[in-house]
Amino acid sequence: MSRLMRRRLTAGVLAAVISPIVLAGCANTVGGTAMKAGTGPARGDNSAEKYPNLLKECDVLTADVLAKTVGADPLDIQSTFVGAVCRWQALNPAGLIDITRFWYEQGSLNNERKVAESLKYPTENKTINGVASIIMRKEGPSGGCGVASDAAGVVGWWINPQAPGIDACGQAIKLMELTLATNS
Repeated sequence: MSRLMRRRLTAGVLAAVISPIVLAGCANTVGGTAMKAGTGPARGDNSAEKYPNLLKECDVLTADVLAKTVGADPLDIQSTFVGAVCRWQALNPAGLIDITRFWYEQGSLNNERKVAESLKYPTENKTINGVASIIMRKEGPSGGCGVASDAAGVVGWWINPQAPGIDACGQAIKLMELTLATNS
């Protein structure tokens, strides 16, 4: 038997043995009922009217507004991901900044607090535009900062500078103030 045939035979045997193990490890049942976004239980509120900017997903704030808030030129910002989480990168004079926005319609501020605590991020309660919020700080030289607010689920912004000396919390708070603005 040639060397090539032995390799193929070995690869085939390994695949036959490993595949069922991998598939068994991935087979999990998750409780609950699948629902299309926006069709969950009624919250009994008028969140769409109260926070009109939340419903704009990744376009809640324009790239120009994001750039201005983080001190970048509007030509030096680009979207890097659009989905349940929206991401941008901006270049300001101090360095590159990663900007992340999330909105979890079925999320909660309490859950975000628990996640932050499990990651050992110090948290601080704050009210932004009259909405209960938390500030989450990442330790380290660059000092990333996130803000989450209890608005139609939970909405949040993270500013992660890639260089020290940037007021990440000030920028994240400003983005949240703009997001929660009742004038659209």
